[in-house]
Amino acid sequence: MARDLSADIDRLTSQLADLRSALARQASASAEDASGYLAPRARQVARQFRHGGHDLTEVVRRNPGTTTSAIIGALALTAAFAFLLSKAGSDRN
Repeated sequence: MARDLSADIDRLTSQLADLRSALARQASASAEDASGYLAPRARQVARQFRHGGHDLTEVVRRNPGTTTSAIIGALALTAAFAFLLSKAGSDRN
């Protein structure tokens, strides 16, 4: 009987390890999918910001009080996006 319990525990331990591995692979694939989807869009937005930088500068000069909060919000969103991408990259390792 003790052997049966020991064999059951070994079998369950092995199944649990297999399940952990499968879940880790699935999480990694999901992170890669999200990164593959978001990264090109982030690059496109960055390009648009670079191209529109002059226009943005002019708007800020004309309306400094109004645009300050918008710029702070954009920086906060950029920081959050960078954090999510870094988490997705570190989850793959």
